[in-house]
Amino acid sequence: MKKYLSRFAAAALALALLTVPSYALTVPQALELLEESYYYGVPDAAYGAAGLDELFEMLGDRYTVYMTAGEYQAFLDAVEDTVDLVGVGITVKYAEGGLLVESLVPGGPAQEAGLEPGDLIVAVDGVSCAPGGAEARDRLLGDEGTSVALTVLREGSTQTFTMTRRAIHVDNTTAELLEGGVGYVDCNSFGAGTDELLVQALEQYDSQVDCWLMDLRGNGGGYVDSALEMLAAVEGPGIYVYYEDHAGDVVWYGCTSPSATEKPLILLVDGDSASASELFAANVRDTGRGAVVGSRTFGKGVVQQTMNENSHPEYFDGDALKVTSYRYYSAAGNTPDKMGVIPTLLVDDEYAYAVARALAGGSEETSRLCVMLGTGLFYVDPEAEEGTVAALLAALPPQVLVFYNGGEFNQCTPAEAAREMGLDYEDRWFSDVADSPYKNAVNAMGAYRLLNGTAPGRFSPEERFSRAQLCVMLARALNVTASGSGYFTDVPEGRWYTDGVNAIAELGLVNGVGGGRFDPDRLVTQEEFFTIMGRAARYINVALDTYGWELDLGETPRAQMVRAALSSYSPWARTSMAVLTWGLEDAVGPQGDLLYAPLEELDPSALVLREEAAAEMYALLAGLEILP
Repeated sequence: MKKYLSRFAAAALALALLTVPSYALTVPQALELLEESYYYGVPDAAYGAAGLDELFEMLGDRYTVYMTAGEYQAFLDAVEDTVDLVGVGITVKYAEGGLLVESLVPGGPAQEAGLEPGDLIVAVDGVSCAPGGAEARDRLLGDEGTSVALTVLREGSTQTFTMTRRAIHVDNTTAELLEGGVGYVDCNSFGAGTDELLVQALEQYDSQVDCWLMDLRGNGGGYVDSALEMLAAVEGPGIYVYYEDHAGDVVWYGCTSPSATEKPLILLVDGDSASASELFAANVRDTGRGAVVGSRTFGKGVVQQTMNENSHPEYFDGDALKVTSYRYYSAAGNTPDKMGVIPTLLVDDEYAYAVARALAGGSEETSRLCVMLGTGLFYVDPEAEEGTVAALLAALPPQVLVFYNGGEFNQCTPAEAAREMGLDYEDRWFSDVADSPYKNAVNAMGAYRLLNGTAPGRFSPEERFSRAQLCVMLARALNVTASGSGYFTDVPEGRWYTDGVNAIAELGLVNGVGGGRFDPDRLVTQEEFFTIMGRAARYINVALDTYGWELDLGETPRAQMVRAALSSYSPWARTSMAVLTWGLEDAVGPQGDLLYAPLEELDPSALVLREEAAAEMYALLAGLEILP
């Protein structure tokens, strides 16, 4: 299904970016603009920059860039991601034998001539396409009204198709009806009119579909306003995003537009779904509006504003400066910054579309398998291939209800369903946690691949936990890697924990033990552990971060109990403990504690076990509605 003429659009953008920049903006002007709105603050060294290249290198932010007039226009074209060219209307992949047809533009010359997905174009006008590449692809283009002959290899024999080139227009968002009452929306970017295209598609097809499948794979983002209107189209009015600026001030934005559909929604994402795509996916996850399927998203949780001749005519003439100005948070107050969005079902890319299609294509009358995702029941297509069903079962955590129909639907585990269906599958749950009081939390973290075991299929739940292990586990959960090194003298390069320790140190979540040391092998106490987890909670959630933590909890019985319990913790641990015990109830809502056990059962000096660490990380992510 993905993506119309993406090779052509990518080639055009690449050519534009090869232009040698000619800077009109001066360094003092750039610094003035950065001081106004740059989220991270301008470092002192930047004021000595000799040129714009040096200035932006000192910032170290790949999203804050100066664009010449040509680069800015290419950027705008890429955001809109519509395609206008003269050709035959196909998207191709390069293959050793030629150009492999991926998809056809509906109603285009190639479709009308009889080409099909999977055809291998071996020659254009008699000239070989082997090996496939840009030169061969460009022969498909030409003047409107001219003819082109494509020699195609199909099922072992060749045939030639002749067609006339004509103007091709492909919107960045397209929709079609699939078999089984499924509406498929392919959204490549969030352009200025993308929300209108989505509403048109929903209004056109909604009465004919039982489930919507929306594809944001490869969607690198675009305009937030468009994403908000698209959220309203599937969810109705609401607050969908919070912006935090460089001063720490927070504002929210939402939409009042009515919903255009109430049908179940499945959202497809991958590692190239970024920015506005992540905002969209996070809100679908937060509200339980639908199921998000695929791999973890890119992790771009910051927003840029573009300064150009409209906003600053005294500085720009066709060129522009794009500046990271905000960190953003979804409806539940969580940022995808670095973390990305963890899908409802974490499925390898090769199976993601097939799994989503299987969830959308079944019915209560025909299906043998049913799962509850978000607020809806999804019946699995009985015709789905075994590999697809196995990939689906592997992605299910214990918190997702599974039902197998062996005459009637009964609740079961993924492993039990696999046995009933005779399937081999990758069991991400751990074999040695059945007796653990935290088994569901540990297995959920395993299902989302947020934990490393101690051996294949084993977690060693009752082993104690070191400071190095904590950093590695937390870095994996937060999806962060280190950009620097040398934070601690006893964390040398090349150790199994080096990147994890440095990554968590960069976020400011861990401190050393003094003298520039970290002491990676030292076992972690509960008050140390909860201090770091409280900091992680504040990194993730805007309400927890901006709430005043002076420990003035009031005089309710609950507040008195919390205050008394916190008195046994070291002063440096109390703020984080307050975040975890009081934060969601007071700052966000009535969800309760973010602790894996009641506060009164915890001992500040007790050593943390692996199962307790996994349970606390799950409690944090589930309490913030990041995991189910």
